[in-house]
Amino acid sequence: MAKTGKFYHEVQSLTDVPVTNAFVVAQRSDINLYDTTVGNTFRTPGSAFSGRLEGMVIRLKSIAGATKLTIKITHSATGSQIVIPDTEATIALEVGTTTEGGVAYSFDFAHLHTDDDLHIFYKTDAGTCTVDALEFYWSE
Repeated sequence: MAKTGKFYHEVQSLTDVPVTNAFVVAQRSDINLYDTTVGNTFRTPGSAFSGRLEGMVIRLKSIAGATKLTIKITHSATGSQIVIPDTEATIALEVGTTTEGGVAYSFDFAHLHTDDDLHIFYKTDAGTCTVDALEFYWSE
């Protein structure tokens, strides 16, 4: 009998991204949805994508004056071809610190595209922070 249900996948980016209070082309994380760390897929990064975008967790460090983080997800590394429009979340600080924290976003979005590249852009409401790590989740 064939398997049924959802199969979840995780893509990570561990590259530090400094963030200010405006969207800037350099303030982004670049991911390939088929470059998974959990729930391996047998598809080649760069090939046509078909799946459901589920959500993302972002860890932050060096928080200075920022209380919210807004993301924008696009197909283009220059910020065009929007997939997920501006979405804001309040930064939750870790216990015992005022300079480290995180945010989480939930999506429920069927997504088809000619490749599996996504670019996540960031901006704060005020001040600055650094994206320390990104975990992006999708299902098929």
